[in-house]
Amino acid sequence: MKEIKVVLTMDCEPTTATSHPAATGPADWRAGEDAVRGYVEIATHYGLPVTLFVHPEAAVAQAAMFRELESKGACIGLHMHPWKYALWRHDGKKYLAHYGGLSATEQKDLLAESSAIWAEAIGHRPEYFRPGTFSANDAIFNVLREQGFRGGSCTAPGRFIPEMQAIWVGGQPDPHRANPNFRQALGALDFANMPLSADFSKSLSGPAGRSMYADFRPDVDWPGQYDVSYRTIATNIVAQVRERAPAVPVLNAITHNHYAYRDTSDPVYRRLRVMLDEMMSACAAAGVKPVGSTLKNVADAVLALPPVQEPFVCEGAIFDLEADRAEIGTSA
Repeated sequence: MKEIKVVLTMDCEPTTATSHPAATGPADWRAGEDAVRGYVEIATHYGLPVTLFVHPEAAVAQAAMFRELESKGACIGLHMHPWKYALWRHDGKKYLAHYGGLSATEQKDLLAESSAIWAEAIGHRPEYFRPGTFSANDAIFNVLREQGFRGGSCTAPGRFIPEMQAIWVGGQPDPHRANPNFRQALGALDFANMPLSADFSKSLSGPAGRSMYADFRPDVDWPGQYDVSYRTIATNIVAQVRERAPAVPVLNAITHNHYAYRDTSDPVYRRLRVMLDEMMSACAAAGVKPVGSTLKNVADAVLALPPVQEPFVCEGAIFDLEADRAEIGTSA
């Protein structure tokens, strides 16, 4: 593995005034714009483009900014917390759930409705998607493909937050074609999923029985809360990707638009710079060239490859069903 794609993503949430005072999101649109532009400026300093997942409210309120950033190379996709959208659009009487709590029919209706609003603001329909909190059920990928999406960053391998329907224990760690029937399996859909990168060396416990793995995000004070340095996270993730040797190797980082990314004294700003420095150093130490990419670039690479067939396993034995079918047909 000589190169690895580096994808910096941000979830662009609505303001807390638009959704709920206790929700994630900037206090007002000015703070949200400063966060987005500051993040883009830092990414540009490292020669990296950005992928921005934009909630419909933010798309409407900040359309000019997102159109401008897209014209300069950013990949813009749809972000969705159904319950936030419900409060904004339906007075809480419809879609009042996490994404994984919606039926397939509800997901179709929600995506059709919100995509139309998003498209009117941005100027085209969204092709890329991320559910809030990585909440999902087995209907997600089939519905997304049916609604015209070609890629997403929908999974956080190892995440266990049952109350938000965000369960990815055993999820695929690398970019892949999604499965129409089971969200954690490889599949043949014309939909590319780019999982959040994670350090699988140690599972970390959270409140109320939650668990996860450390990732690149600067939102969490990994050293302070979990005694895990960004150097360890970066070194381990790069090493693990190299060992897995996926067809499309990626480092996928996440953050949100309620941090002061234009304030050099802010701890999250400082952690982002440390994280990026350690990520670049880990790549250099491993002899791997980091290549700035967007989700679009990753989706293009994944969809250019043929589907990977997972082996059929039964009672501990692995069967080649295609070969068996061919042999049966020949003998008959």
